[in-house]
Amino acid sequence: MNTPPASTDRRHSWVSLAVILLVVMGGSQAWSWWRGDRAAEAVRVHSAQAEITMFTTDTCPYCEQARQWLNRHQATWQECNIDQNQACQRLFQARGSPGVPLLHVNGLWRLGFDPVWLAEALQSRPKTDKSPRP
Repeated sequence: MNTPPASTDRRHSWVSLAVILLVVMGGSQAWSWWRGDRAAEAVRVHSAQAEITMFTTDTCPYCEQARQWLNRHQATWQECNIDQNQACQRLFQARGSPGVPLLHVNGLWRLGFDPVWLAEALQSRPKTDKSPRP
């Protein structure tokens, strides 16, 4: 009886593991792209009926990424730059937020930019502001 060497079995196991990892990673990327694409369409459609306000600073790289995303997907939104506008700075400080970008949509607050959250917030009913924190 002729049996394959143990090194061939191990090599086959590593190749199988690599293929499984590639399939899982590819599926994850496809799922992420699909969710982002659906969120972008929802934001584009629903942003005209709601008010999106994003609190930003001049030096925040995440704010710049969020600006580019919103503009690229033709969202209707307002920027409230706390470095350039005293009224924006007072509103931001009243929230007690630890950073920017800070979004306000339909009475909901979110620290950090998340397109999926934004799409869901735009489709929710307006809420009243009760909490001093995001």
